[in-house]
Amino acid sequence: MAFLISGIKLKLHFLFIVIIVAGFAGGLYEEVVAAILALLVHETSHVLAARMLGIKVDELELLPFGGRISIKGFYQYSREGEVMVVLAGPAGNLFLAAVLISLTYQGLLPYDKAYLFIRYQLTVGLFNLLPALPLDGGKIFMLWLSQMVSFIKAVRVAARMGKGLAFFLWALFLAMAVKSNYNPVLAVTGIFLFWAANEEEKQAPLMFMSYMAHKKENLVNKGLLPVQAMVAFVKVPVKHVLYRLNPQSFYLVYVVDKSCKLKKCLTETEIFDTIIEKGLDIKVEDLL
Repeated sequence: MAFLISGIKLKLHFLFIVIIVAGFAGGLYEEVVAAILALLVHETSHVLAARMLGIKVDELELLPFGGRISIKGFYQYSREGEVMVVLAGPAGNLFLAAVLISLTYQGLLPYDKAYLFIRYQLTVGLFNLLPALPLDGGKIFMLWLSQMVSFIKAVRVAARMGKGLAFFLWALFLAMAVKSNYNPVLAVTGIFLFWAANEEEKQAPLMFMSYMAHKKENLVNKGLLPVQAMVAFVKVPVKHVLYRLNPQSFYLVYVVDKSCKLKKCLTETEIFDTIIEKGLDIKVEDLL
């Protein structure tokens, strides 16, 4: 199910609708409303932050236990902008939780009603700060890690941490089940988290290639990009060079022979265009 709201395509996952209907059918009215409110606050905060920074959100999808916003070329925006958009979601939840706590403390809201809403806001906000993809904290961790290792490796490490978190949730579910304290939310969240992290890991190379393909367009639009240099021997496979590139910077690759004598300076655009023509199995010397 999809709608167009304020220029943003809003998609409702089938299982999201099923869970909502099942919750209402089971009489969990307040829990469902509190969960939906926490999710909407989280995703709306992402969208508002993006719009404030001039970043166009193409699509918002509400999933069974979370949401996903789609921004074309997200990792080509400034590092500060990326971090602000990512952190806006948890910040929105924590801010609303603080407001509700304040109103409850002042006696303006009954504690028994406010507690549920505060708990959901804190749970969504704090859980999303964990450094594991696809959570917001995982995106921040991936951005930080990509400054030291390749983009693809950074995504894979953060995604595997997401899988590790999923296994932890399953283990916690089983440990509680042994004591007859069943919490199906832990098991289902673990399943969704594992699936989403696995998708992030599988899509890493494709996502990287997409960003690289649009970097020339990004350079033309911005007029400038930070530059980084790299040195490569002539016999090195080109794919080893390619996977070291980062969407945030424009690269100059200095090709040297065994005696470290400079053979040629290549731009990443030249490298990428040649790979499109000849494939990934060539060596740097084939670019000269």
